[in-house]
Amino acid sequence: MTTPLTGLTDALERLGALVEGPVAPVYLPPAASVGRVLATDLTAGTDLPPVAVAARDGVAVRAAGLDGAGPYAPVMLARPARLAQGAPLPPGTDAVVAARDLFWCGELAALSAPVAPGEGVRAAGRDIAAGTCWRRHGARLSAWDLPLLAVREVSVRVPRVAVVPTGVVPGLDTLSPCLAALLAADGAAVQVFSAVAGRGRIAAALAGAAAQADLVIATGGTGDGTDDHTAAALGDAGLLAVHGIGLRPGTTAGFGAVAGVPVILLPGRPADALGTWLVLGAPVLRRLSGAPPPPCRRMRLARKLVSTPGVAELALLQAAEGGMIPLGVGDLPLAAFARAQLCFVVPAGSEGYDSGTVLDGRDL
Repeated sequence: MTTPLTGLTDALERLGALVEGPVAPVYLPPAASVGRVLATDLTAGTDLPPVAVAARDGVAVRAAGLDGAGPYAPVMLARPARLAQGAPLPPGTDAVVAARDLFWCGELAALSAPVAPGEGVRAAGRDIAAGTCWRRHGARLSAWDLPLLAVREVSVRVPRVAVVPTGVVPGLDTLSPCLAALLAADGAAVQVFSAVAGRGRIAAALAGAAAQADLVIATGGTGDGTDDHTAAALGDAGLLAVHGIGLRPGTTAGFGAVAGVPVILLPGRPADALGTWLVLGAPVLRRLSGAPPPPCRRMRLARKLVSTPGVAELALLQAAEGGMIPLGVGDLPLAAFARAQLCFVVPAGSEGYDSGTVLDGRDL
């Protein structure tokens, strides 16, 4: 870069200042809301099940007086109510006898085992009681939540993200599909634009993308080559706030805004773009989604982690015997992303960490 690099801490603060806050909630069907960030708490409006129901196939009985039934002293039941599993209990009954414990004689049934109140019954509210909050706003809706939802729509936040590739050969863009999948997995609605080249066309594409998105990501053309026009195009379309960050990978990255919409410029090399996205872009998407920062996980290095001082460096790590081992630091191979379980940003002034050092990493 021809200008001094912006330190990572300063860059993150300036990028954060361009993000106004979470996007407005939208209402989606429960199945379409899985993986999205909740805009409101999930609270049970009613008991589930709403009334006592049969926990097994059998007959409904009143347990009083049946506790002494046995194979040598059966109790005769006249016209007991047959129930399928999940059916509500008839009034006046409080237990369900399994069919295997009955011997039928016409309309009479001989009970050969004792019965206690509540046996064979799922009480009202057994799955969840009315008023119970089981998932807070800011959390992601899980597929495991769906059976508990008694609503037709869920309030979630869905950031609209536009991906604008530049300088790529048609049919050879492997980065955009990967970014789109990562963004969608984090709850975004993603639109990948056609690749563009040339300063004027890139500026027009950024302006068009910003008009229909909450975040724009441009990939490629961020360096100093004669064909690298993305940073200048962002300045033409709106504001180029930072170009050149003290981060490896990501020294050629930048960001700004068009019509108030934040725009992040990622390097064209897929590994560099993905590493830069983890450090710069992922926090922006979480803020737009209303999600809290990801929890840190304590990790012990099983091998020495070596870093070059001067700029912050992203490290990818994998679990091994005795702790975590670095798969790459700064210069990251693509295969490292597929194998990594944790990432960690080494501060600019550090030369690394010895084996056995305990650090706070973040899950990938």
